[in-house]
Amino acid sequence: MKISQSIFFFFLLVAFVSCKRNDVLQTISVPREETKKSVRVEEKKPAVVESKNEQEDFSSFLKIFSNDSLFQRDRIHFPLKVKINNDDFELVDYLITKEEYRNINLDVQPQSMDYKQVIHLKEEEAVIQQRGINNGIYIDYFFKRKNGKWQLSTWIDVST
Repeated sequence: MKISQSIFFFFLLVAFVSCKRNDVLQTISVPREETKKSVRVEEKKPAVVESKNEQEDFSSFLKIFSNDSLFQRDRIHFPLKVKINNDDFELVDYLITKEEYRNINLDVQPQSMDYKQVIHLKEEEAVIQQRGINNGIYIDYFFKRKNGKWQLSTWIDVST
């Protein structure tokens, strides 16, 4: 009986140790995948505009603007003057301070949106129009290029 118990514990120990080895291997593979992801993100960052003659690409700017809160706040001149519908559906001017500002994400994939988004791009101006699909969303975000760099200048929200 002692021999069968010893054999049982031996197999239990072997199974336990082999499970631990698999856990270690999985742990080692996860950081490699995370490293690849972080490298891909760094590769997509646009070059910094150093002179007034260089022009920042709007699509690259928008990706960083939407995903980096510090960059986003840096590209807005505060207080930000916006127009928003009040409770009586009147378009009213509001001033948003840096402390009151909430980050916005304008780089959302179409399958996850309950609105359509269209970008109208000119040489020195851009407008992002968001139009809700049966939900009352109606927002226009206005961007201007200053010294080669894009900045959010205002938005108009007439959503119901």
